[in-house]
Parts: sequence; structure tokens; C-alpha cells
Amino acid sequence: LPYIDHHFNDDGMRKQVEALIDAELHTFKPAADALAHLPLREPDFANHPVLQAEWLRVCAEEPMPPMDVSRYQLDPPPRAKHADPAAWARCVENAQAQLEHQGTRLDNLELLQQHGANLWVAHLNTLDQATTRMIAEDEQLARTIEELNRSRKAQQVQIGPKLARLEAAWVESVKKNLSIERECMLLERECSDLRKRLDPTAQ
Repeated sequence: LPYIDHHFNDDGMRKQVEALIDAELHTFKPAADALAHLPLREPDFANHPVLQAEWLRVCAEEPMPPMDVSRYQLDPPPRAKHADPAAWARCVENAQAQLEHQGTRLDNLELLQQHGANLWVAHLNTLDQATTRMIAEDEQLARTIEELNRSRKAQQVQIGPKLARLEAAWVESVKKNLSIERECMLLERECSDLRKRLDPTAQ
């Protein structure tokens, strides 16, 4: 009882208590099936060949292949294919795709300019509300801990004198028992001496 056991502040006593707590904590051993309630799903490699290929690559510790950035470039066909209409058609399709991509980026930038500030303010308001809620929960938890500590202190201080009286009574009883045991030993010795005097043949 830390509020009334003042000898608890002694380093030896504190180490002894901490050792007992540590030993109690080490007695906890989770059951072998503690995670049995969690679903275990095997990867479906049969229906996902890409996943299977990636898994094999990781198992073989091979590096990830570099990302193909050729579609983000506007290179003409190689010189050997300058006369190939199909090669030029692929280049035109790539240019059209990049043009569409740049158009999408422009649209996103315009939307950001129109609504980005308001969305950011709304996001900040959400963060402020979350911060306020967390601060309130922290303060409530601190008050709960403080009330619990006050209640424990009040209980221990209230019961302290009774425990002291009981401890003093126990010590006094032990002393009396020791004194009675000593007197009994003396009486037994006197009785033994008297028996020897009355009956010299008695051992």
C-alpha cells in the first residue's frame, strides 16, 4: 500500500516488489490457438498469374523490373521504320494518349484552384475537431486516473490506523506466545528436575 507503507520507498523493498510483479507477468502464456479465430487465406495463384509471377520473383530475391516510361515519351519511330505506317500509327496513338493525359492534368489543376482552398480548410477543420476530441479524452482519462488515485489514497489512509493496530496486536501476540513458550520450557525443566528428585531411578 504505497500511501501508508512508507518502507516501500526503500530500494530493496521496491526491487523485491518489482521482481514479484515481473515474475507474475512472465506466468502469462497465450494459448497455442490464440489466433485460431483469425481467417487464414491462401493466395489464389491459379486465377492470378500476375500475383504468382510476382511471388516467384520475390522468393527468388530478384529485383523489381524498372517501370516502362516509353509511353510518356514522344519519340518518333526508329530510322529503320520511318516508312512503316503501323509504327507511325503507334506514335500518333501515344501522342494522343499523352495529350489526353495533359488535358486531364489541366482539368485537375483548374478544379484544385477552384475548390482546393475550401477542401483544405475543411480538412484542417476535421483535424482540429479530432485534436479537440483527443485532448478532451486525454483530460478525461487524466481526471479518471486522478480520482482513482485519490480514492485509493483515501481508502488506504482510512484503513491505515486499523492495519497498524492489527499489526501491533499481532506483534504483541507473537511476543506473548514466545514468552509463554519460554515459560512452558522452564516449567517442563522444573517438572523434570522434580521427577528426578522424587524418583532417582527416573531418567
